[in-house]
Amino acid sequence: MSGKKSPFAAYAVASQLAFVILAPLLLFIVGGHYVCERFDLPDWVMVVCILLGILFMVSGAISHIMKLIRIYGRDDKSKYRSYNSDPRDNDYDDDYNKRK
Repeated sequence: MSGKKSPFAAYAVASQLAFVILAPLLLFIVGGHYVCERFDLPDWVMVVCILLGILFMVSGAISHIMKLIRIYGRDDKSKYRSYNSDPRDNDYDDDYNKRK
C-alpha cells in the first residue's frame, strides 16, 4: 500500500494544513502582543502584526495546497488524453478530397 493510499494520509494532510494555517497567525499575534507590551507601542502596531500574520497564513496555505495538488492531483490516465489520428481517417477529409 503506497503512502498516498494510506488511511492515515488524510489525517496527515489535514494536520499539516492546520499547522501551516495556525502557526504564522499565532506567531504574529503572540509576538505582536509581546512587542507592544514590552516597548509600550501604540495599538496600530498590533493591527499591523495581525495583518502580517493573515498575509503569511494565506500565502503559506496557498503554497501548501498547490504542493498537495501537484503531489496528489496526478492522473494516472493522463497518457491516454492525447488523441492522435491520421486526418485521412475522418469522413470530412474524404469529402474535402473529392472536391479537389
